Amino acid sequence: MGVWKLGSKPYDDGSRDVILAVNATGAGPVTGTLTFKQVEYTANGDWAASGSVPGRNYSAFYVGGSDNQSAPEFIVAAGTMKGSGADPDSISINIVRTDSTDGLQYGWDGELLPM
Repeated sequence: MGVWKLGSKPYDDGSRDVILAVNATGAGPVTGTLTFKQVEYTANGDWAASGSVPGRNYSAFYVGGSDNQSAPEFIVAAGTMKGSGADPDSISINIVRTDSTDGLQYGWDGELLPM
């Protein structure tokens, strides 16, 4: 099992827009947290390793979850990895968060680097 802990570029105060901290078994289940704008969400999903089957040229993953509140925010993220899938050098990620309190949706995309 590998641990992925990657984040977006830090601001001067050390905060980040995104932190992904998950346990990833050899291609398959992913569990942990996705922190977006200082709110932590449970994150569960899967990943597929490049080269593990013919025609799979990139490692890719998705996770989704919520902030576990009574009026929840939900989050989903998907991306592709550079480097070894078990220990990525970087992740290009797209995130969408929805809010059941105000009905708004937010999006974010960028690169995550090891922390």
